[in-house]
Amino acid sequence: MANTVIQLKYSEVTATPVSLNVAEPAYSNSSGKLFIGDNNSTPVLIGGKYYVDRVDEATSANTANVIVKRDSAGSFSATVVKADLYGNANSATQLLTARTIGVTGDVEANSVSFDGTQNATLNLELTNTGVGAGNYGGATQIPTFAVDVDGRITSAANVAISTTLNIAGDTGTDAVALATDTITFVGGDGITTVAYSANSNVKFDVDNTVVRTTGGTISGDLAVTGNLVVLGNTITQDVETIVAQDSLIELAANNAADALDIGFFGSYVDGTTKYTTLFRDASDTGKYKLLTGGTEKPSAGNTVNAQAFSTATLQANITGGTVSGLTAAIAIADGGTNATSFNTGNLVFFNGTSLDSIANTGSAGTYANASHVPVITTDAYGRVSSVTNTAIAIDASQITSGNIAIARGGTNNNGGYTTGAALQFDGSKFVSLANTGTAGTFGAENFIPRITTDAYGRVSSVSNTAIGNLSAAIITTGTLPVARGGTGNTSFTTNAILMGQGTSAVTTVASSTEGHVLQINASGVPTFAHLNGGFF
Repeated sequence: MANTVIQLKYSEVTATPVSLNVAEPAYSNSSGKLFIGDNNSTPVLIGGKYYVDRVDEATSANTANVIVKRDSAGSFSATVVKADLYGNANSATQLLTARTIGVTGDVEANSVSFDGTQNATLNLELTNTGVGAGNYGGATQIPTFAVDVDGRITSAANVAISTTLNIAGDTGTDAVALATDTITFVGGDGITTVAYSANSNVKFDVDNTVVRTTGGTISGDLAVTGNLVVLGNTITQDVETIVAQDSLIELAANNAADALDIGFFGSYVDGTTKYTTLFRDASDTGKYKLLTGGTEKPSAGNTVNAQAFSTATLQANITGGTVSGLTAAIAIADGGTNATSFNTGNLVFFNGTSLDSIANTGSAGTYANASHVPVITTDAYGRVSSVTNTAIAIDASQITSGNIAIARGGTNNNGGYTTGAALQFDGSKFVSLANTGTAGTFGAENFIPRITTDAYGRVSSVSNTAIGNLSAAIITTGTLPVARGGTGNTSFTTNAILMGQGTSAVTTVASSTEGHVLQINASGVPTFAHLNGGFF
């Protein structure tokens, strides 16, 4: 039966076919099961790799959902065997062989023989740990115990209580007799102690020479090597010099809603006490202001009343940013215009003290062209005040002699020309050429026009020549398409079958595998493959 092929449906994704013809086999690689169709076209499960795998994985072990097979001794393992049992085990009231039941470990009991015919009773008793019965501990003794892993006391004893207490301070040590001595807590510099017999407490307190959390005064120098955190709202410094290592100082750390002015101020006396300040004004879109001559100290509500100050003078070089909102124009000497406004579109001129606007006098427009000459009027500033167009008018009678030269756009010929003749430039002027052509329509689907020209490149004669038979040898480029009776292709596979592709090129389908047959795939395309029953 060499090269015999049995038709068999198969699927890589579907576990069970929906229907099969009578006696039609089908195999699913998805479920590993083999089916065959009955006389009602219903798939019937008859086997497959799924069941072979179940048999191969069978063991004598007690494994859930796995087939059981006997081992080499004919035995197998199971948890529950549901069956009727016969013989001695089915009706016995006595064990075949009696067994002795005993107890070992931390309890003791007599051994009892048990064969199933009557109850067995074990009398248990704890093993002796060697600890003597009695009371432990007292006024001058402390009991000590040892407990094993089972929680039993394996030893017990009394240990005498020491009557001496050793104490030590920053300097010095002492031994105190608990029964007779008294421990006294002595205060030091700025510290006092008070003993309370009612509840056996000793209170340590500091006097007014020590800085308390509620306040105090330090009369000497104070060096703080760690961080100093002040949680109060006001810090008053009556000092002459402040030195800080940090290059940036944060102000208004609690300004969560941009409601506070940010900056610094100082005071001076010019007969009366006045104030000067540099700050960011929260009430004026965050502008920075340099003010002086203030009569109101900037302290109430962390704000500055700018109305109580005058604008201060700043001497500095300013770069970057924009200049806006000035109360006076920038002078000419300072690089300004000395003016505050200009009219849109006006010209600007210097009037001797400032830049000024000059009203427009001209009329917008386009003047002068091939047929018009502009007439222009200017004012005292050299501005064009008016412009008009004057048409160029030259009468033909004004040209009384000569020819208009080639260089001036003329023909350099005033002798006339032959009607309908072509013009020829002879090197100095234009002259007429006699007509030589024949009127008509030449060239068609089956004719090629033959054209004869003269020395001037003019067509002197035209005739039609019929297109004759063409040899295939003259087709040297391109591929003849299907629409013109060709294949649309330049080569084909040896021993392949030709396959049409509509109006596109003819293609081939081939196979070099023995036993392949030409079939149609699911898309209707011919293909070579081993015969099969298709997919489900």
